[in-house]
Amino acid sequence: MPTPDDAVLKSLEGVTLSIRDLLSRWGFRVRDHASVPQIRLDLTSVGLTTVPDFATGPQDVEVEVVPIGLKHGVGVGVGAGVGTDDGDGDGEKDPADAAEEAVGKFPQTAMRVHDLRCADSVTSITPDETLSVAMGRMAEFGYSQLPVIDASGTLHGVVTWASIAHIHATGREMCLASAISGEYEIVNASAHLLPVLPTIREHEFVLVRAADGRVTGIVTSADLAGEFGTVARPFFTPGEIERRLRRCLGRVYDDSDVQQVHKRRKSVDELMFGEYIRLLDDEERWAKLGWPLVDRDHFIGLLGRVKNVRNTVMHFNAPALRPEQLDLLDSFVSMLRLYDPDYRATSTA
Repeated sequence: MPTPDDAVLKSLEGVTLSIRDLLSRWGFRVRDHASVPQIRLDLTSVGLTTVPDFATGPQDVEVEVVPIGLKHGVGVGVGAGVGTDDGDGDGEKDPADAAEEAVGKFPQTAMRVHDLRCADSVTSITPDETLSVAMGRMAEFGYSQLPVIDASGTLHGVVTWASIAHIHATGREMCLASAISGEYEIVNASAHLLPVLPTIREHEFVLVRAADGRVTGIVTSADLAGEFGTVARPFFTPGEIERRLRRCLGRVYDDSDVQQVHKRRKSVDELMFGEYIRLLDDEERWAKLGWPLVDRDHFIGLLGRVKNVRNTVMHFNAPALRPEQLDLLDSFVSMLRLYDPDYRATSTA
C-alpha cells in the first residue's frame, strides 16, 4: 500500500479518529503483519504515534494521533523537538530507534481462540448422511471427531471413533444416529485461549462457536500443538537471537564501546537492535569480535533484516511471517549458536 506523504502524515497530529478510519487512510481494512508495521513506521518517521495504541482493541475504538514524546509523558516545548534526545549531547535520534522503542518487548493483547487457523474452518456431516460416509470422511482427513450439523447450521452432536466403538460394545444398530455423541465442549471464538487449554487437554477437542451461534471450527490437542509452534516461533526465535547476540557482544564490548553508540547506555544488554548495528558498523570495534570468517558488511546486512522482522513481530500479536522471513531467523540464530561462547555448555539456553 502507498505511504501518505509527509505533509499528510503531519496533518494527522491532534486528530482523533477510529482505528478503522486510521487503517483506511493507508488503504487497509484489517490489522495484520503488513498493515500495522507500515502504519506505525510511517507515523514514527514524522514523530507521531497513537494513544491508545491502534494495534490493540476493537476497530471502532477512537485513538488520538500525538507526538511520540507526549505518549511517554514528555512535554514537547520550544527547542525540544521530538527527534532529539532531550539535549543530553547524544544529538539527533535515529527515527529507526524511535520506531524500535515504540514497538515494546511483548505484544499487548492476549491470544484468543479465533487467532488459531483451525478455529475458522470445520469439516462436518449432516444428520441424514450415513455412518459409513462419516467414517470415510474421518479416515480421509485423519480426524478423530466429526461434528454433525444440519443445513440450517444446527449442531446435533459429534461422531467420534470412541462413539463408534461404543456401538460395537453395546450391540446397538450401526447407524449414524447411534454414533452421535453429546459429549463435547463448545467455546466462543472470542474466548481467551489460555483458560481454554485445560478443557482441550481434558476432552482432546473443543468446538468453536462464532458470535452468531454457528459452529465454525474445531480445535484438537494435535491442532493446538502444531499451531502453537506456528504462532510461537516468530516470538521465540527473535528472543533467542537477541539473547545470544548480547552474550556474544557482551564478552567483548565494555561501557566505553557502548557509550560511543549511545551515551546513556552502560552495557550491551541495554542496547536495541539498531544500536547493535551501529556498534558493529565500525572496523576497529568489529575486529574485537575475532570473527575472521564472517564478512562484516554481510553480517550487518543480515542483522538489519532480522531487526525489521523482529519489529514486525512485536508490532502485532500474531503475525503471519513469510517463509523467507522464518528462514532468515532460523539461519541467523544458527550462525549465532556457532559463535555463542556458552552454547555448547548450555545447549538448551
